[in-house]
Amino acid sequence: MDAATADSVWQQTTQAIGRYDFAEANKRLTEALSRLDGSARIPFLAQQGRVLGPMGRQAEAVEAVREAVDLLETPGTEGDAATWHGLGLTLCNARREAEALPLLKRAAELAPHSGPYWKTRGETEDFLGLTDEAERSYDVAARTGNWAAHLALARLKRWTREHNHIDRLINAPVRTALHQACQGYALFKEYDDIDDRANAWRWLQKGAAAARSQPVTPNRPPWSAAAESTTTDVWIAAFPPERSAHVPAIRRSAPRRIFIIGLPRSGTTLVERILGAHSQVQALGELPTFPAAVKTCSGSQTPALIDAETIKAAAHIDPQAIADFYDREIAWRHDGSPCVTDKLPHNSDYAGLIRLAFPDAVIIHVRRAPMDALFGAYKLYFAAGWSFDQNDLAEHYRNYSHLMAHWKTCLGDGLIDISLEALIRDPDMEIRRLLDACDLPFETDCLRPHNAKGAVASASSSQVRQPINAEGIGAWRRYEKELAPLRGRLQSMGVVDSNGDTLS
Repeated sequence: MDAATADSVWQQTTQAIGRYDFAEANKRLTEALSRLDGSARIPFLAQQGRVLGPMGRQAEAVEAVREAVDLLETPGTEGDAATWHGLGLTLCNARREAEALPLLKRAAELAPHSGPYWKTRGETEDFLGLTDEAERSYDVAARTGNWAAHLALARLKRWTREHNHIDRLINAPVRTALHQACQGYALFKEYDDIDDRANAWRWLQKGAAAARSQPVTPNRPPWSAAAESTTTDVWIAAFPPERSAHVPAIRRSAPRRIFIIGLPRSGTTLVERILGAHSQVQALGELPTFPAAVKTCSGSQTPALIDAETIKAAAHIDPQAIADFYDREIAWRHDGSPCVTDKLPHNSDYAGLIRLAFPDAVIIHVRRAPMDALFGAYKLYFAAGWSFDQNDLAEHYRNYSHLMAHWKTCLGDGLIDISLEALIRDPDMEIRRLLDACDLPFETDCLRPHNAKGAVASASSSQVRQPINAEGIGAWRRYEKELAPLRGRLQSMGVVDSNGDTLS
């Protein structure tokens, strides 16, 4: 392929990615790669890894990255920082953090003043439990003006009055609404750490207001309670209880799937770590695979991952096709363990469809007191559009509870409820109950999930590396007065009492 043709294909691919048309981008890249040799393949392989991931084809994405790395390590070939960083990001998205880290270190070394590269390196070190290394990387990135790194550094651990970044955060240049959001959430975290609650809450309000003002993009679609309610109603209509009533819990070929679902900040990561400490369980983290399987198998061409059209289309396809897609895309991760976990909280949307696709799967629903769970989401800068306003938090909880009540009707005892509060109050009894629900023998290592190995790619990465403790129970009461609007809305819904305690 001559240079002009390669440039044309590259432009077409870039345009397709800009439209989020990953299938078209991959088609162009595959055609180009069939006509390229040697080092000329490297940028096209890197780009292919980038587009295959969102399509749920993580195994192929990793293969593309590995081929590119092999070519880069050929004598006489030298990649630039952007290429190494892109390859590392693809591996991170495929939950191969340990494999990604050397590539990300190479990128940061080649571009020592690049904030984004140091931030990605720090995030990967953070997920791998390399806290000191992550602190250094985040700090380097923050000093370049990278606000995502400022926020990540604030979240990394608990800061003190003697050791914090409050002055730097206040004085750092703020140029965009994104910067304002990161600044607000970071200062909330650090002021809260030193128990300056008045300043903490003031900055949280600034951060949330800035987050609400962010422009709508394909990666950040608009959110409304009404639209989410409509989607919930479509789920309920498309998957009535009778569809699940007579699904036999037949054993499939190994491994057995354990899906851990729940609201963000509800304790799903802790449950995953408990199960991951078991000798017969491999914890795979938060996998985007089931939603990708539904989107792909449904044939839906809408931009959103999940919407009414996709749900209606999914209701008419053979669930086995979804299972086959999922199995194929997960097989390369499997280490031979009898059971594997999938801890994507948002799989709660798909619980009924999961049962149809995997009749023998264990579906664990982790519940947390709603005031704590919702405050946990509110105080973090989530991409979720419902997490920036107290009224939106309540409306999201209404829709979530409505759908979960439907799935409970559909699945009955096939939906295993685990209370985070009960788990923390009596870990021995609740962990035994959890293991029994998964048909797993009790092992004492499960009582020490903080010792479990493996990366933790979630906002809970630091907390779950501590022994089980009650620190988060009732955490919302530190801001009880300020959270009165949320408590009042939940009380009017019959979810909590006038004291904010859970009623159901």
